[in-house]
Amino acid sequence: MSQKILESKFLTERKYISLYLTSIVIISLSLKLYTVDFTLPITSDGLAYLVNAVAHVNGDFSQHPHRSTGWSLFLYPFFSLVDSNDILVYSNISRIVGMSISLVTIPIVYCLGRKFFNEKYSLVVACLFAFEPHLNYNSGFGLTEPLYHLLTLIAFYFLFNEKSKFIIISLVFASFVWWTRFNGITVFIIITIIYFLTQKKDFNTIRNFSIGLFLFLIIIAPMLIQRADQYGDPLYFGYTGKVFSGSYEQLTSIQVRENPTTASEYIEQNGIFQFLENFIVNGIFNVYSTLARILFPYLIILLPIGIFFSFRAFDQKPKFVKINWLIIILSSLSLILTFAIISEKRYLYYIFPFLIIFATIPIQRFINFGLSTFSFSQKQKNISLIIIIFIILILSIWFTARYDKPDLELENEKIEFSKYAINNLSGNLQREMGYTFDYYTLMLIDNPKGNFKNCKVNFVSDYCGVDTSKMVKRINVTGNSLEEIVLTGKKYDLKYILSNEKLDDIGYHEFLDEIYFTDKNYTYLTKVFDSNEQGYKKLKFKIYEIDYMKFNELFDKKQSGT
Repeated sequence: MSQKILESKFLTERKYISLYLTSIVIISLSLKLYTVDFTLPITSDGLAYLVNAVAHVNGDFSQHPHRSTGWSLFLYPFFSLVDSNDILVYSNISRIVGMSISLVTIPIVYCLGRKFFNEKYSLVVACLFAFEPHLNYNSGFGLTEPLYHLLTLIAFYFLFNEKSKFIIISLVFASFVWWTRFNGITVFIIITIIYFLTQKKDFNTIRNFSIGLFLFLIIIAPMLIQRADQYGDPLYFGYTGKVFSGSYEQLTSIQVRENPTTASEYIEQNGIFQFLENFIVNGIFNVYSTLARILFPYLIILLPIGIFFSFRAFDQKPKFVKINWLIIILSSLSLILTFAIISEKRYLYYIFPFLIIFATIPIQRFINFGLSTFSFSQKQKNISLIIIIFIILILSIWFTARYDKPDLELENEKIEFSKYAINNLSGNLQREMGYTFDYYTLMLIDNPKGNFKNCKVNFVSDYCGVDTSKMVKRINVTGNSLEEIVLTGKKYDLKYILSNEKLDDIGYHEFLDEIYFTDKNYTYLTKVFDSNEQGYKKLKFKIYEIDYMKFNELFDKKQSGT
């Protein structure tokens, strides 16, 4: 009789857990939907993955030099179910698939929480993850992150086991991680380090790892073989030889593209201390400063306390706490070189579930043990927990509402300019960070409408059969002044300079944006486009054509001192 009662209680609790998780998922979906505008097509990297998936539907399964193929392959079966000439349809499928994967990740995060807490606090873990504004905002961009997060989480999840045999499953998922993003190899390395640091050194440990490694190699083999066939190197990645250029600006520059710098060359030219400062010290600083910024609105409060309590986590298994620490530390350190070049916050999102584990500990301590002067009754514990979750939700809603929703007037102006640029500008234009050309590639490959369906995987080079020889092309020429850019740009047939009214210090060259207000001082620059003169209300920029004859005259006079 007692056994039946226990079984019934278990089933009842499981039913309520499922109900709570469903509610959390629904709230998370609502937050995600708030940040997405389904009337606008995907641009930037999301567009690249979209077109690659369309190419797969057409039988092109080649690999892009700068992107792994896992995400586009995942989209491929969904795209194969539709036949539309509207790129917006495929954009929204990408968004929906990405958000769906992000929602599926929530119960997996709950399962991770169960390694550390009971059902109640594991639901808190799920809430902290599901309501996290940065993750919700990112899920609708059509990027690799949702799939990468899910696969990485599962791969790491199986490390939280006493039995070494689970390393096999962990390494299988690590192989899928590498398929999804090329730097996913770091996940394999981290798993290997943690496994041998936390498992007993015996025959079973070695045997199980060997089996997992064998499966890992089998799964990644097709990707590596194909990459070797396409690029002559199974580990080829388009940016690999340019990493030690010094900055993202340099990395994307036409000078570095033609003359990449190796680590040894950089050290030879700049010294070992400059190398360590640029690529190690700056990288560490950028990783942890960026991490601190993205912990808002609630993890920034909970995590420091949770880290303190993690050293005396008597309610959690010490081994699991150790593994969680190792995942966080090794994952963040693996990004040092990347963040020395570009501090892209989305690269840190995949460690959020493990940060959230520590962030939940102070909530558990507070509810279970109260403060030094009082303790909670069971009813007070439940009420307090509900209040805490409600506060977290309110903070999440507030922070989500702060994200700027797409301004349709601004987006339409960017689309109109893209059409103008395609039809009226010809030659190389200085590429700057910013949003002016957001829709240029999209307009180019979708003209005429539906042409994007003819694109190949490496569409950046051939633009889907569109003749771009007489169209504007953006190149990045680096320099410390306008004069230096023009001097260097002459070698690369640089024709245009773009100047924004305001970019909030995200441009490569701030001095180029100053030209917007002082263009009369540069007689060798002829204005060929002014958004104000075209009646644009939101998009504020100017484009100038370089008169090299006038520039050379002024430069020669300056050199001669006359």
